[in-house]
Amino acid sequence: MSNDNTEIAAGYPEDIGSEMLRRSDRLAIAEGVILLGGLALLNYSGIVPFSVFPVHPYLFVVILLSAQYGLYGGILTALGAAVLVHGGGLPVRTIDMTYAQYFRLVWADTLSWVVAALMLGLVTTRRSRVFKEQTQRLREAALAEALIAGQYQVLAQRTHLLERSLAARKEANAADSTKLNTAPSLKRLPRAAQTSG
Repeated sequence: MSNDNTEIAAGYPEDIGSEMLRRSDRLAIAEGVILLGGLALLNYSGIVPFSVFPVHPYLFVVILLSAQYGLYGGILTALGAAVLVHGGGLPVRTIDMTYAQYFRLVWADTLSWVVAALMLGLVTTRRSRVFKEQTQRLREAALAEALIAGQYQVLAQRTHLLERSLAARKEANAADSTKLNTAPSLKRLPRAAQTSG
C-alpha cells in the first residue's frame, strides 16, 4: 500500500542553493581580481591613466560587482580597490594642505566605494534572498504536485482493479441467477408428474 516517491524527491536536491552560492562567491572574487587588476595594469603601464577620468574607475567595478553579486561581492571589491590604491602607503601631507583636504584626498574615493557597495549590495542581496525564497516555494510546490500526481495514479489503478473485480462479480451473479431461473422447478411440473415421482 505504500508508495515510494524517492525518485521524485531525488529530482529536487536540497543543497543546490548552497552550491550555487559557493560558486557565485568564487566567481565574484575572480571577477574582482581580473577587473581591478586589469585597470591597475592599465594605470601603472600608462596606457590609460586614472587622472583623465573625473571619477575613479574602481568605482565602476565596485558598482558592477555589487549589482551582480550583492553585498559580499561589493564589499570585497571595495576592500580590494582600497588595498590596490593604498597598498604602497598613504600619500604624504604637505604643509600647505589642511587635514580636511588630506582626508578627502586619501579617503574620499575609498569611502565612496564602500558606500556604493553597501547601497547596491543591500538591494541586490535582498532581491536575491526574495528570489531564492520564491524558488524554494516553487520547488516545494512542484514536489507536492509530483507526489499528488503519483498518489492519484496509484488510486486510479486501484479504482480500475476494483471496478474490474466488481464487474466480474456482477457477471458471476448474473450467470448464477440465470442458471437458477432455467432449472426446472417442482411447482411448474404438471401434477401427474409430481405424484408419479
